Amino acid sequence: MKKKMVALLLTAAMVLSMTACKNSSQAPSSDSNSSQEEGSEAASDKEETASSKETFKIGVFQPLSGASAAYGQEAKNAIEMAVDYVNENGGFNGVPGEVVTYDTQGSVEEAVKVVAKLINEDKADAMIGSIISSEMFATGNAMNDAGIYSLGLGNSASWMEEDWPYVFRAVINSSFVMPEVVGLIQELDYKTVSAFYGQDDASLSTLNEFQSSCEEAGIEILVSESYDQGDTDFSAQVANIIRSNPDCVFTSVLSESAPTIIKQLRQLGYDGMIFNKEAVTMSQIEVAGAENTNHVAFSTPYVTYSSVDDIDIEYVKEFCQMYQDAYGEINQTDCAYRGWDTVITIWEASKVAGSNDSEALRDATNTISDLEGLGGTLDFTAGNREGYFKGVNSFILQDGKNVLWTDWKENGGYDTFLSDTGREK
Repeated sequence: MKKKMVALLLTAAMVLSMTACKNSSQAPSSDSNSSQEEGSEAASDKEETASSKETFKIGVFQPLSGASAAYGQEAKNAIEMAVDYVNENGGFNGVPGEVVTYDTQGSVEEAVKVVAKLINEDKADAMIGSIISSEMFATGNAMNDAGIYSLGLGNSASWMEEDWPYVFRAVINSSFVMPEVVGLIQELDYKTVSAFYGQDDASLSTLNEFQSSCEEAGIEILVSESYDQGDTDFSAQVANIIRSNPDCVFTSVLSESAPTIIKQLRQLGYDGMIFNKEAVTMSQIEVAGAENTNHVAFSTPYVTYSSVDDIDIEYVKEFCQMYQDAYGEINQTDCAYRGWDTVITIWEASKVAGSNDSEALRDATNTISDLEGLGGTLDFTAGNREGYFKGVNSFILQDGKNVLWTDWKENGGYDTFLSDTGREK
């Protein structure tokens, strides 16, 4: 399947080098390679209706302004790039995809409004929801009640715990990786940790899972410090964490806050290991400073890179080259990966179902077991509507670059860290 993914990406790269990346409304090419698998009887009954529509309308709502705008914009870019690619390769059961996007402004209230518009006015055939989990939590019920096949890009556990059979995710559930993170802490024989967390849905749910995993592992959480969204001075919380003298620090915070918190931890004297709830992106490293992100570790399905030449995973390299060709620079956040994987999941579901009907897409998605995404194999057969639930890689930052945790340890990275910080035991 990975070879298949590489071939698909190479094809897309050639397509994108000839056309600017935008929402495509042209008819799909006649040499489509989207072979149709036999769907259910319900899906087959609706094939004629689906194929008679002019476009397969995908409603998208992302924060394109406000604090999370850089992340939402990259998700939007990748979604449009992926839909262009699908259109060049046969569309969704012969129907070209059309992206209709609204800006949530990073506001739950605005997200609710634009979702109502996508459902009632735009008549979206499918939905791709926000990178912000609180916006997904506020809108998921409306999409599910409308019977619209939907996938969200937020990585919090909470909204996917709701009974919403039409709502899926092709993005890692941040809670799933907490046992992996705690496993890294155990590998270093650490017994105590202090936590810094945000009040947003994703940060809180991830912290809860981290606490449970620590309890099971016999690791003591000394102090837990929180902050409010929009804060920029974290010196009081950082001082309390440092005073607790933990073996390491865990941060479960908003993406836009993470680099400032990491920077202030270092500036106020903490030189120990930091474990983050998710990957620290290249854009965050620029804010924090590469020297301050040394020895920040995390478990994740994918990471970002400073240049295409730094990528050693071929199909990720092809994607990043496509993104750079289309938008002038390599993606700086993992939200681009989330957007691509989500569209590819919708496309695969449409091929399996042989229909673009939401009920057929829902049922087909639950059977997908070996779709290669940018973060590994997408498998929805566990019955939890989650695509990524298997093992992920662990990384540690060194001089602004992602290094595999196993390589770092095997090559003496931890011994060097102990020596440089005077922490030898």
